[in-house]
Amino acid sequence: MRTRYVVLGLILALPLSLAQPAAAQEHSGEWAIGYSFLGNNDIAVESSSLPLGWYGAGAYRLNDGVEIAFDLSGNYNAGIDVCGGIANRSTPLAQQPANCLEGVVAATGEEFQGLSFHRAEAQWCSPTLSTCDIKTVSIGGVAGPRFGMRTGSVRPFVHIMAGAVRSVRKISFFSHTSTNLAIQPGGGIDVDVEDNIAFRIQVDYRMIMHGDPSGSSASLVVANGDDWNEFRFATGVVFKLGSR
Repeated sequence: MRTRYVVLGLILALPLSLAQPAAAQEHSGEWAIGYSFLGNNDIAVESSSLPLGWYGAGAYRLNDGVEIAFDLSGNYNAGIDVCGGIANRSTPLAQQPANCLEGVVAATGEEFQGLSFHRAEAQWCSPTLSTCDIKTVSIGGVAGPRFGMRTGSVRPFVHIMAGAVRSVRKISFFSHTSTNLAIQPGGGIDVDVEDNIAFRIQVDYRMIMHGDPSGSSASLVVANGDDWNEFRFATGVVFKLGSR
């Protein structure tokens, strides 16, 4: 908890370091679309990153240095190699490699084919399944203030956003899901290509906050309610709109 407040304090202090006079801007808003990469070591043990992704963003300029911005993104990983490959799932239980059976227990009335919310993918896949298709998905939406300054055709910026993220771990036809509050500070740089078009590179840190798992109605719960820490890289094209 203390670390969370330290991080937020540092991010909120960044705009003060950028508080310099800026030239008047002729555009009142913007839309941006592009590619998104998400690094996440928590949503799934065998899926430390979600390399397939997109993002869409927009902003309304309040003045030369301050905007109200929002950001939507989706990241995915599919066909995850599970314990030697999907073909291994058809191997009888007695012939499974030891690492595939580590921690696996008999099914109970509260589990689905011996699966647990806290296990790695190799342990989600019941040996009774002939195939085990694993997917992980993260969909997020955040909004908040953005601060920037212009130097010629280049505009660096920082922002602090908050919203919600829906995380999914899917095993064949069965899914574990959870929707949680998220805080997403970050920053980037826009480089003008034409008067109304710019190229953007953006980096964000995302903290997803989980509550007490014993009181959660989600099927994807986290032991001790620990927060998830994610890294996101995005790049794309910005289209400038309107005028001031």
